[in-house]
Parts: sequence; structure tokens; C-alpha cells
Amino acid sequence: MKVKIYPGFAKGSVRIPPSKSILHRAIICACLADGKSTIKNVSFSDDIKATINAFKQLGIKIEKMDNALNVYGNGNLSFFGDEEIDCKESGSTMRFLIPLLCNDKGISFTGKHSLLKRPLSVYEDIFINKNIKFDKNENNIYIKGEIDPGLYKLPGNVSSQFISGLLFALPLKTLDSKIEITGKLESKKYVDLTIDVLKSFNINIIEDNNVYFISGNQTYKSCNYSVEADYSQLAFFAVAGIINGDIKISNVNKNTLQPDSVIIDLIRSMGGKVLKERDSLRFVKSETFGIKIDISQCPDIGPILSILGGVSKGETLIYNANRLRIKETDRLLATNEILSVLGIKTNILGDSYIIQGSEIFRKGTIDSYNDHRMAMSTAIAALRAEGPLIIERAEAINKSYPDFFDDLQSLGIRIEYI
Repeated sequence: MKVKIYPGFAKGSVRIPPSKSILHRAIICACLADGKSTIKNVSFSDDIKATINAFKQLGIKIEKMDNALNVYGNGNLSFFGDEEIDCKESGSTMRFLIPLLCNDKGISFTGKHSLLKRPLSVYEDIFINKNIKFDKNENNIYIKGEIDPGLYKLPGNVSSQFISGLLFALPLKTLDSKIEITGKLESKKYVDLTIDVLKSFNINIIEDNNVYFISGNQTYKSCNYSVEADYSQLAFFAVAGIINGDIKISNVNKNTLQPDSVIIDLIRSMGGKVLKERDSLRFVKSETFGIKIDISQCPDIGPILSILGGVSKGETLIYNANRLRIKETDRLLATNEILSVLGIKTNILGDSYIIQGSEIFRKGTIDSYNDHRMAMSTAIAALRAEGPLIIERAEAINKSYPDFFDDLQSLGIRIEYI
């Protein structure tokens, strides 16, 4: 699918979809609990569907409503030895579920080629050391064996999803476990998010100086859970308002643990006008200037921050950006290529890149790289372009935010589907 997005001033209110990060975690916990859990404020993106379908395949009854789920957990998962879990393109689904679903009968994980190319060496090393069969090829991953309670040492520069995956599984073991993180823990707030959701479902984790203590024989308990709005999606409309708009965003939790909430402070640091209005935030067109941004704790908002840097005065330096290379695409390279088409000078220096700001973006045609965040970032850039931008493979937004273009149109932006 191609879409043509015209420049324009975005004005109005938008309601941001629920946090995909939190929703994944809540669904997993509800499926492991005994009894009915109702999860409210649900958006059915492709990634969330992958997690739901995985548990349905394992015998968990899940009722889908307009914007909610009823999950009927039974405190147990049934394995028959021939399960093949299709994770589509969801890294969260795969990394969260591997340690939880590995069992002595064996299980396979599949997904899109881009997903299977993403690194899993953390689990592979753990499983090999535990004498668990771990066979990975370009088509699937086959695992046979069950992880044991005990000590797990992980480097801090790996994806937090590996740590979270262990945190879901280890409380169910008969004995206590401990996860020790060596070096600085990147994306620590995502681990904090996991612990917070686990607590709502009666699982308690104790953290002390990057060491996580997990008591065994814990039991997930069902509950009703409401998912807060997603700050990684809020970031797109926040930047839209700053570069050419006046956008009010409601239903935001201002005391959130989501790491991408740092977008508010970063926008303000760049000179952007952010107004607090009761339960909402308002983003108003502002003159912004470049700053230095450490992206290690919030890699998902790297692409949209780059768009803001592209129309900010002076230089924007984005550093500690290595994690951008191992997403749906190499986002560090893709971001720089998109900015180049938009007429913005950039320079990659190892795990950093420098953006030379300009007044306006060029018009043109840009590939999404089949990456939802690249598609949405390009769409926001169109608001401040000299002419329309055409986005190829724009259907990539379905991975996380299927209604994105509808919400953008509701703010007065002209969009044509080609």
C-alpha cells in the first residue's frame, strides 16, 4: 500500500492507543493466572494478535471484545510436543515466550524472516549451558527442555526482553532464582515495567543494584487490568504538534513507568512547547534547536526524534544508538537514508549520528522499510515538507498502530491512498 500525505497544520485532539509493551505483559500474566481476568483498553495490532494466538494455541480461552479481552486462565499450559508458535514479526512475543514455553516435549517458534534474523544468542547460550536443545535456522527455532531455577547472569547491554522473559517463567519454578546483570543495564525501565505488571497479578520480584531475586512456587492470580496509553505512539503526535500543529492528547498517565515518556522532557529541552491540561497534554508549534540525546534507554523513539532534529536549528546528536540496528530493520541506517531523501544532512559515527537541521523537508517518495516506526515517522515529516510525501509499504503501521492514518486525518491532514 502507498499513501500520499500532504503538508499541513495538524490541529485537534487525539486519543493514543494502549501501550503495546504493557499489553503484551498483561496478556501473558492473565493467561498464566487461574481464573478470569478482564483486560481493558486493548488495541489489536499485529504484534498483540501474535501473543493472543500463541496462548489460544496452548488451550487458553480468550474472548475478544471491541477494546477489551476476557482471559480464562487455568494456571497451567498444556503441551503435546508438536506446537509451532507463529510470532509473526513480534520480537516481544518471541523473547517473552521462549523461556516460558520451553518444555521437555519440545516446541517450535516461527515468524517472519526479519524476526528470525534478530539476535537470540542470550537464550541460546543459556540453553546450551543448561543442556537444553536449541536449534535455530532461517525458518524456525526448535527448543526441547525446560529451564531450571537458579542463577542467571546476563550482560546489561542486551535487550530487556530477555530479562523479562525469564521474569515471567522463573516464579513458577519450585526453587528460588536470581538474575545478575553485569555492566550497565540498558532499557532498565522496561524491566521495571515488567515487574510492575507482574505485581498486579500477584508475582513479586525484588531488585537490588541490578540483581533480581525471584522466589519460587509463586502463583499468578487473575485480576482486572486497564492498560494505559502508549508513550512510544504518543511521541509521533507530540512531534507533529511541535513541528506544525496544535495537538491535544488525552488519556495519558503522567506518572507512568514507560521509558518512552522521556519524549516530554526531550521536546522541552529542544525548546518545544508542552502544556499540561488536567488529564491531557498539549503540543504547540515551536521553534526548536538541536541537543545531544542518549537513546540507549528509549530506542523506539529514535526515528521520530530524528524527524524533530531534522527541522531544529543547529545540530542534533543521537548517541548510544546501536540498538536501532537490531529492530524490524536497521533503523540507524534507515533513518539516515530517509533524512537524506528529505534533504537533511546526516553523518553516522559508530553508534551515533549527527543531524544538521533545516527549515523544511523536501517532498519525495520514501520506503517504509516495512517498519512501522519508519512509516509513521515519515508521515509526521510530511507536515513540514515543501510538498507531499509518498510512503511505500505503508501497511507496516498495522504492526503496532492500525488506526494511525485515520487519527492523523482527524487532525485535518490530507491523506490519499494510492
